[in-house]
Amino acid sequence: MERELWLFTMRFPYGNGEAFLENELPYLVQRFRHVRIFPLEAIGSMRPLPEQVQVEPALKDQYAGAGLLDLIRQAPLMWRIYKVLRADAPSAAVFKRRWPDARSRLRQALKRTLDLRRVHGDAYDPACVSLYSYWTSDWATVLSLWRAMDPRVRFCSRMMGFDMFAHRAPDGWQSLQAFHLQQVDRVYAISKAGLSHLTERHPQHTAKYRLSHLATQDHGPGPWSPSATLRVASCSNLVGLKRVHLIAAALGHIQGPVEWTHFGDGPERERVEAVVRDLPSRVQVQLKGSTPNKDIIAWYREHPVDLFVHASETEGGAPVALQEAASFGIPLIGCDAGGIPEIVTHRTGTLLPVDSSATELAVAMVELYKRSDQDLRDAVRKHWGEHFRADVVYKALADELATG
Repeated sequence: MERELWLFTMRFPYGNGEAFLENELPYLVQRFRHVRIFPLEAIGSMRPLPEQVQVEPALKDQYAGAGLLDLIRQAPLMWRIYKVLRADAPSAAVFKRRWPDARSRLRQALKRTLDLRRVHGDAYDPACVSLYSYWTSDWATVLSLWRAMDPRVRFCSRMMGFDMFAHRAPDGWQSLQAFHLQQVDRVYAISKAGLSHLTERHPQHTAKYRLSHLATQDHGPGPWSPSATLRVASCSNLVGLKRVHLIAAALGHIQGPVEWTHFGDGPERERVEAVVRDLPSRVQVQLKGSTPNKDIIAWYREHPVDLFVHASETEGGAPVALQEAASFGIPLIGCDAGGIPEIVTHRTGTLLPVDSSATELAVAMVELYKRSDQDLRDAVRKHWGEHFRADVVYKALADELATG
């Protein structure tokens, strides 16, 4: 019997976020007879979807908590979770600080769980429905609660960055992670670094862990010929940890004409623009803002790019932005964080220490630019094809998800 997939997302297919799901969804649709998407919230326009995909209404108030009567009914379960979290906390002091927030999140998740069971519970049959949370965060908590209430429930989840690493959470503690791992059937880490972190942090659940990179489609090699102008591209949200301002500052240290195009927006835009204003006239900059993924791909198809630069100080996996650039054969520069070393290697470009300065980044850009040729670009595409090609990676994942 062909199975149905219930896919739990933050906002996808609304808005421009979770763009990497655009690459994965076609393979899920091929493997499952029907896909139902459950976005936590609906913000922005809905992207086009295949016919077999149905989008369930987002929650009217995703922050509403369970009422007193429901809390009383589920008190034994809440007490069990309390004990799991208390035992997992790095210290009593950290648990005391973080418990109020965890309790609030559990109360919200309980409300969502009860609503999910009420509306969709009768349609769930583990023999023919697979449950897949795209992040191990809000929806994973809901599915964990559902599993705790109903042992028939089986679900899988991805872990990426903010939902995985201890250093990405307040007090260095992912407060609900121990509960998630207790309930989930399989966890798909998107990098070897993530897999190692999980194994070290929660070794008792090692049998549940799998490696499944994010991956991208093959659009063929991008146009390129040598140029006296250094053509640089980057793509990320303009947030502090992505350090796009460092890229801007580095360009000011390069002697010679430079064209830099950045895709992405966010709260750091003013900071980046301030650095850009001080750049010499030989550096031409285009800050494209938030851009649909299909438009970014179209841009790569039409514009020669010499280098793709990613200066993030922390990552969960090998960023899709790096993968997309590599699929076009663009040499890469990145920092040694998370899964970045899995795609930025001696074969594909230059890997820098996380604490590299703007001057050091500039030197790396010039050196890679000087040694860039068609052989290097071919090697970049080859490495991408061996590790991050969507038709290989996502087909294998879809087959696993279809096992239930």
